Amino acid sequence: MSNHTKLIREIEDYVRRRGIAETTFGRMAAGDTYFVSRLRKGGSLLVRTEERVRDFMKRPLPTRPKRAKEPANV
Repeated sequence: MSNHTKLIREIEDYVRRRGIAETTFGRMAAGDTYFVSRLRKGGSLLVRTEERVRDFMKRPLPTRPKRAKEPANV
């Protein structure tokens, strides 16, 4: 299995476990919403980008501040 294929599988596993979309992952990890799609289509990958993506997957996901719930209209 090539490094390219291995990275794609690791990303697929990561997004499945984290419950995020691949486009969200791409934006957060590589600054490109089409990152995973481009990889699948055989797009090139710089070593520094691969390192940045792998480093991203090692860190916990950033948390969003919780919004106050609005009362239901009755």
